[in-house]
Amino acid sequence: MLTILQEKQFDTLYQLMKDSFPEDEYRDYQTQRALLSQPLYKAYIYENEQELGAFFTTWEGPEFIYLEHFAVKESLRNGGLGSRLLQIFLQQQEKPVVIEIEPPESGDEKRRAEFYVRNGFSLSEWGYIQPAYSHEKSPVSVVLMSYPKPLQEQDFQSFKKWMFTHIYL
Repeated sequence: MLTILQEKQFDTLYQLMKDSFPEDEYRDYQTQRALLSQPLYKAYIYENEQELGAFFTTWEGPEFIYLEHFAVKESLRNGGLGSRLLQIFLQQQEKPVVIEIEPPESGDEKRRAEFYVRNGFSLSEWGYIQPAYSHEKSPVSVVLMSYPKPLQEQDFQSFKKWMFTHIYL
């Protein structure tokens, strides 16, 4: 059901990324494509009738999986597919999974946090400012969520240190 992205499918994945995330929350085309050669980075896809219907992008840290992006094509949303795919993804992971979300203060941000809570994630009290992905983009305030159990402060410190050493260079 979830397969590893083939390089020829990247353009479709990138378009879904652009359609699903605010501009400050993804890299430019060339930078994002270059990640495919990074050994710690993976992109998983779900195809619906031979079309890309959803994707996950991840980084493997020493003690966790960082789920950087997860999106479902708009025409396939609100039918439970996102939850089913997320549960399949989580069951395939041998390490805890950590995500960043915008602070759940209103509308879409609250709904996003509630979606992840329904799927077994815990909202933490910790977060930081995600550095801008490029000079043209802005930094983003984020809080962390984790699966299968809540983050402890030492986990947060370890995760943050790894992120700012390996992802946010």
